Amino acid sequence: MGWGNVIQRLQRDTNLWTIVTLVLVLFIAFPIGAVFINLFAGPGETWDHVVTYLLPNYITNSVSIAIGCSVLTLSIGVTSAWIVSRYEFPYRKTLEWLLIVPLAIPSYITAYAYAGIFDYGGSLTILARFFDRTRDGKLDIMNIYGLIMILSLSLYPYVYVSARAVFLTQMSNLIEASKVLGVSEFKTFFKVVLPLGRPAIIGGLILVIMEVLNDYGAAKYYGVSTFTTGIFRSWFALEEPETAIYLSAILMVLVFGLMSIERIQRRKKGYQNDSKNTTTVSRKRLSKLQQYGLCIGVGIPVFLGFIIPVGQLIYWVILTLEDTVFTSFITVALQSLGIAAAAAFGTVIIVILLIYSTRWSVLKPIQRVSRISILGYAIPGAVIAVGVMIPTLALDKWLNRSLKTMFSLNIGLLINGTVIGLMYAYMVRFLAVAYNPVESNAIKIGSRISESSLLLGVNRWRTFFKIDLPLIQKGVWSGMLLVFVDIMKELPLTLILKPYGVTTLAVKAYEYASDEMIAEAALPSLCIILTGILPVIFLNRLITK
Repeated sequence: MGWGNVIQRLQRDTNLWTIVTLVLVLFIAFPIGAVFINLFAGPGETWDHVVTYLLPNYITNSVSIAIGCSVLTLSIGVTSAWIVSRYEFPYRKTLEWLLIVPLAIPSYITAYAYAGIFDYGGSLTILARFFDRTRDGKLDIMNIYGLIMILSLSLYPYVYVSARAVFLTQMSNLIEASKVLGVSEFKTFFKVVLPLGRPAIIGGLILVIMEVLNDYGAAKYYGVSTFTTGIFRSWFALEEPETAIYLSAILMVLVFGLMSIERIQRRKKGYQNDSKNTTTVSRKRLSKLQQYGLCIGVGIPVFLGFIIPVGQLIYWVILTLEDTVFTSFITVALQSLGIAAAAAFGTVIIVILLIYSTRWSVLKPIQRVSRISILGYAIPGAVIAVGVMIPTLALDKWLNRSLKTMFSLNIGLLINGTVIGLMYAYMVRFLAVAYNPVESNAIKIGSRISESSLLLGVNRWRTFFKIDLPLIQKGVWSGMLLVFVDIMKELPLTLILKPYGVTTLAVKAYEYASDEMIAEAALPSLCIILTGILPVIFLNRLITK
């Protein structure tokens, strides 16, 4: 009887928008499911070899890098966020947004720059030999420790942005109460500030770990074996897609396990912040010497994470400008910009459809189902690429067989190995990036205005285009911009799925670096950085407001 009632309710409440939502969720989540489904096909012939000789190294290195980067990014990000939020010192406003700028540089580009700086003839090696005449050769940073440093300098802004956003709106009355009770500034920070900011800080840290697990370019160039490099090695060097799928599944389990642990830990404690008592933390003025000390301390991450690598890239561009600026480079740049723009536009369209079809669906549980579609951002790009390649290849084979049988046509691959397949993978990977700003704007405007329009007899689509879309356009543009920049930087996914004859700026920089033409990699790298600075400026204004 109970099941009968459930079925009746489903039949009664299911409408067109429920079906649209389910179709969109399946469209986005299918590559993730494809990885798990193909596990039942069994591992490849080299799986025993991988498990015995390679997998322990993949696990050890990946975990070590994740732990090392967690410690460094937390130290740099949280400390910098508290200093710029709590204290007044020279150039504070400039450093506030400069601390976010390293986010515009992909970690593999920072890795290329530092490898050149520390290489034979590199500026720091020459400087070291100037002070120590007995020193000969390069300073070796191309190891796991150098990789941890590079990734931390590139990724600490994730923690900084999250921590600063919450520190700017901390409850000033609690901090003042702690001060009145005679508690030192140091103890107040650890006993009051950090517990209140923990959810936001851990959220930023989770993003750091996801990016660490997704990294391929820096790890490959520095010769460090990780899960992502292992997936590439299994797929291309060993020619074992089944082994790559098994490694992808293990990595997905690690990622989801990490997310589950964080959520369980968060549930054990309550975090409540009364908005009525929330005011901006008043900044303290210290002595002149201390102020300049803070300025230098906060400026070090900017110097190491942005100024040094960008300075090195500019120097290389000047040296190789005549050799790298040619017609084919302009073609690569236009291809990269065109693919990123088209994929970002498509992603935003799917996000809008998903958000509003969920809202227009009468079936309430459909809202929980729709959240599955944003899991792609938590999964490394190499895994998404593997998940997209499997079903699209099967679909292409089926289409070819059908068309050949019915019409004697041989059309070749339509999705797999084409720009369509690549853009589909980008949408799966970065849907969450666009989903959050669009959803937050849709929640802010609510549904009262659009409901009033419907009561006046205006149909749903006209109401959406005349009322909802103009009101959420800021979220739409921000989501599109963020997705565009992420696609421009994406490397592992693009390397696996890019069509023959199509190259992006990220792939071009990687190819130059792999061929030991590190100076020539500077121009495409600098172009990626310039496109990445725009959302950084936007993000800083958003946090400040």
